[in-house]
Amino acid sequence: RFVDTVAVTVKDEARLLKRCRDRHVSRYAPEVYALPPAASGGAVPPVVVGMGPAGLFAALTLAQTGARPILIERGKAVEKRALDVERMSQAGELNPESNVQFGEGGAGAFSDGKLTTGIKSPHQQTVLETFVRHGAPEEILVLAKPHIGTDLLRGVVASLRGEPGFLPAYHM
Repeated sequence: RFVDTVAVTVKDEARLLKRCRDRHVSRYAPEVYALPPAASGGAVPPVVVGMGPAGLFAALTLAQTGARPILIERGKAVEKRALDVERMSQAGELNPESNVQFGEGGAGAFSDGKLTTGIKSPHQQTVLETFVRHGAPEEILVLAKPHIGTDLLRGVVASLRGEPGFLPAYHM
């Protein structure tokens, strides 16, 4: 079963929609994500615990509003974490603080880079566009089931860390 979604611009849209009896045809109103208002420069910066997808995007949003968040992560940066994961795979040596579960990028950084998002979320496009700005292929913007791949995803995660206003701190 194939489902296509198409957005078109037509003259006299209201009249056309009134005449159309197909319940699957409706007015297209794109949802655009807008950042919250700029944060006031408080004496204590906000702290985000965990650099998985939720933590990374919470910190990114805070940084974009000028809040200069501090990110605290139990594991290591994704590059060092990749070495720990490889050591586990080849030598059976587990680092309990830096493995496929713990570290920058969260568990998803080592799960082949599949991107599953809430299809009805207004934030979905913003997340995918952010990934593209940080090195993901543009095709993820139009694919029904976007996929980056673990090797590319690690680079995207490392690039996100370089956003202005991020202050990552890792457990060493």
